[in-house]
Parts: sequence; C-alpha cells; structure tokens
Amino acid sequence: MKISTSTKTGLVIGVIGAVTISLLIVFSIFRSTSSTAAIGFVFIPIYFAIAFIGFFILGYCIGYIKTWLAGAPRIFNFKIGLAFIIGICGAIFVIGGLGKGLLLTSITSRISGMNTNQELLNTFDNSYFKHNKFVLGAIAQNPVASPELLDRIAKLSDPSLHNGMGSLFPLLGENRKGLAVMRLVVMNPNVSADTIEYLASTSQTDYVLSNIAGSPKTSIETLRQLETKKDSLIDWGLAQNQKTPPDVFAKLLEREKYFTQRTTLEMLLRNPSTPPEIRTKASELLKEY
Repeated sequence: MKISTSTKTGLVIGVIGAVTISLLIVFSIFRSTSSTAAIGFVFIPIYFAIAFIGFFILGYCIGYIKTWLAGAPRIFNFKIGLAFIIGICGAIFVIGGLGKGLLLTSITSRISGMNTNQELLNTFDNSYFKHNKFVLGAIAQNPVASPELLDRIAKLSDPSLHNGMGSLFPLLGENRKGLAVMRLVVMNPNVSADTIEYLASTSQTDYVLSNIAGSPKTSIETLRQLETKKDSLIDWGLAQNQKTPPDVFAKLLEREKYFTQRTTLEMLLRNPSTPPEIRTKASELLKEY
C-alpha cells in the first residue's frame, strides 16, 4: 500500500514533534525538586500521544499543501483552504511558542544575574513581559529586590501569581519546586512586614498562607487569625515559626488525628520555641501514630 506524501510528512513531523515535547518534559522533571515531580513520568506516553496527533495534523497539512503546489492545474477548494488555515495557524503556534519560551529563558536568566534593584525595577516597569509570572518570579527571587518592588509585585491582581509554576523551558531559576510568585515574595529576605500583612489579608491560596504563617515578619495577630483556618499547610507554617505564640501552639495539638497532623507534631518538636508542656504533649500524641 502506497503512503501519500501528506501522510509521510505527517508521520515524520508527528514523531519529531512528539519526541521533542517528551524530551522537554523529561528535562523539566529532572530540573524540579518537587516531591511529586516524578509522577510526571507516568504521563509521558499520554503527552507523547497528544503531541503526536497535533504535530501529525500539522505535518499532514504541510504535505498536502506541498503536493498541491507541485501539481497542475492547481484548483483551490475547501480541502486546500482548510489545509492552509491549519498549517499556517499551527506553524504560528509552534514557532511562536518556541520563540516566546527562548526569549523568556533569556530574560529570566538575565534577571537572575542582575546586581542592583534599579535593574530589576527597569525590567518590572519597561519589559514587554513585565507582568509575566516567570519574569516576576525571577525578580522576586533576586536577593537585591527592594521592599518597595516586592510590594508592587504583591499588589498585582493576577490570580495566577498565587499558584505554582511549571514550564518546559528553564524559566524558574533556583525555584526548582515551582513555587508561586507570591510565595517567592514572602520568602525574599527583603520583604516588608506590611507586604506580608497585605498578602495575608488578600491571598486565598493555602500554600501562600503557609509561607506567611512561617514568616518571622508576620504579626502575632495575623498568626492567631491564620490558626483559625485549621488548614494543615498553614499549621505546618505555624508549627515551624519561632514567633508563634504558645496559645497557638496549644491549639495545633487539638487537630484531628491524621497523617498531616503527625507532621505538625514533628515540626513542633523541632521548633526551639515550643514550650516544654507543649513539647511533652506533642511527644505523647505522636506515640498514637
């Protein structure tokens, strides 16, 4: 059975595209230090299949156009029109995505090497990608970022900045766990107490609030408010924070018995600020697990 030029082109581009995407995913998994990153290997066959289908369609259309251009007479009909539309849109999507990824890689790499807050500020104010989460993440990670700049990032209204990040390109720098931009803001040593309090009152993301609960710059009042949420991630932050008041430590002991509570108890025992009576009670509760 003879295979058409369109099908051959589709198969070649499909395989090349799927293999490329799969390799990028593998590299991104190896770059990550997240405890759940390895799960991504399970889904690689699925990603490969999806990528193959997409690239095969693109390749088939390119092959179909190639055959049409080589033929005579050239009759423009619905099929060739559809092939042109899919081919052009697909090519723009692939080339645009690749170009954007490489450009962002260059920008984030350059940001990580900036040594002055003014350079970071110029990027934040003037870059075409100034509100891109990867660019903001690179700025938030930089140790020379000023409290004022970090505060401006914290007050951006984009909900995606409160969620974890991931990319096929090396855009995360030292943020190998893919932490959200707002978590990076909270973790920056230059962040102000006012910025942390602002995020504590505006963020609805438990991971961000967990970092706030663990920050020594968070006020006692806010720590007490965070405890009332009774969320395990927030409890872990409170349990590790040496600033957490004893009455909050005591309330952490009252949580429902669960594997996350065991981690909370272990963190309480490792915290040098945990009062002796709380430490004794935590040790007793741990024996029940």
